[in-house]
Amino acid sequence: MVCNQRGIALVSVVLMLAVLLTLSQILAEKIWQSTRQAGTANRQEQAFWSAQAGIETARQTLASSYADSRGWRNYLSGAGPAYPDAPTWVSTVNGFPVEIFLRDNPDGDDDLRTDNDLKIFVLARARGPGGTEAMVESLCGFEQPSAAGTTETGQATGDMLIDLSAQPVITYDIAD
Repeated sequence: MVCNQRGIALVSVVLMLAVLLTLSQILAEKIWQSTRQAGTANRQEQAFWSAQAGIETARQTLASSYADSRGWRNYLSGAGPAYPDAPTWVSTVNGFPVEIFLRDNPDGDDDLRTDNDLKIFVLARARGPGGTEAMVESLCGFEQPSAAGTTETGQATGDMLIDLSAQPVITYDIAD
């Protein structure tokens, strides 16, 4: 009888070890998965803020280059109401490449290569490691300087290109 009890104790110990090993494997997998998700969320947040910084950089560039770019004509592709396939320029923010896409807003002139109300859509797409990607869109605009003439609807008249670098940037809400 004593021998039978020793066999049952050995089987019980082996079963308990198997259960404990299974539980430890499940716990280790959950910890590993949580660590990966935290890393992915961190990269996504970094990509988002890099895209936001790309928008701010684009605003400064647009303000300082309005006259040199012939009223942003050098930037606008006129490819339709959608953004062009190729970015207007690429910059690096926090180690993330940020692609900047520009398109004219529907300002009533039916010409997507000519801006006449000092408002323009800016899309920034930041791509990070592991396929992380964030996109931020903003409608940026500038106050119409008093030196430039405007129509009753607020559209610029003539081909007078002005320096907008001292003008404050205005952000408009975008409605889908």
